[in-house]
Amino acid sequence: MITRRVLTTLAVAAWLLSPAATGSAAVKPAAKAPTAKASAAKVAAPTFTVLNPEAPLPEIDTKPLAPRLSTFEGKTIAIYDDHGGYEKPMAGLAEQLRKILPASAKIVYYEPKQGFKPADIVADAAIVGHGY
Repeated sequence: MITRRVLTTLAVAAWLLSPAATGSAAVKPAAKAPTAKASAAKVAAPTFTVLNPEAPLPEIDTKPLAPRLSTFEGKTIAIYDDHGGYEKPMAGLAEQLRKILPASAKIVYYEPKQGFKPADIVADAAIVGHGY
């Protein structure tokens, strides 16, 4: 942005100092530009090589979605904030689920802490917040 301003300022200054702007000297008409045929005869057209920027993708094995719970009766539901930062909303979600789900459903809220891994969770279903 600064470079553009400097170049614009220099161009305006050059014009203001030119004989055309001050009117102190006669202005010569500009020389005619060479025709397209003359230019083409002198300079060969450049050749460009275009590369595909798309990376080759590896084969991906798809997996079906996990089966959904048919009922919450007697099930354990884990709530875990993976990276931290959403402790209050996740704890509030756990509290609201305890109110609306059957009493036999167990809601467990795991607070993020050092060394804890989601693989340590033993539950029938999990709600994971990523925190970013």
